[in-house]
Amino acid sequence: MCAILFDLGNVLVRYAHDATVAAVAALYGVAPATLSQALTAQETDFGLGLLAVPDFLTSLNRSLGREIDAGRFARAFCAGLARDDAALAYALSLQKRAPVQIGAISNTNEIHVVWLDQHIPELAGFELVMMSNEVHLLKPDPAIFELALEGLAMPAAQVLFIDDLAANVEAAQALGMTGIVHADWAVTPVQIEAWLASL
Repeated sequence: MCAILFDLGNVLVRYAHDATVAAVAALYGVAPATLSQALTAQETDFGLGLLAVPDFLTSLNRSLGREIDAGRFARAFCAGLARDDAALAYALSLQKRAPVQIGAISNTNEIHVVWLDQHIPELAGFELVMMSNEVHLLKPDPAIFELALEGLAMPAAQVLFIDDLAANVEAAQALGMTGIVHADWAVTPVQIEAWLASL
């Protein structure tokens, strides 16, 4: 038995951060740089699940001087998210192989998790799904990978982790997992198949 753990944003799900920033900045009538500065002040706590949506939104409304309701904000905040049907289909095809389990570990937040639940129903078929705001850990903290290994009940040597950020992959590798830095879906499946063949 082996497991393949995927990051979500820019691996199995398309995420254009600039599009989200532009949409939310337009909602508040401020420059993207101003919006980014306001987000940076609290994005870590939001990603860790230490800041609930009402508090996150109240803080932004106060700092940017405009009252935006939760529904409008959520729609703008999810503007950069989109399905990647081919990537999701490939991931699910891996799970159809008897000895392979698939899972996901994502640095995300409560608003994006709602979007994922609505638009990526495939996640319900994954062996393991870990959202940073739900486990109160962010990659590349080794603890999130240790928690994943515990959930899989599998040694690190039998796990492949795929992420678009090298720092996250390096953290997984430091625990004994094999890692792939994803950049292109023309390349990543070849690397995955090579890993599976090596087991």
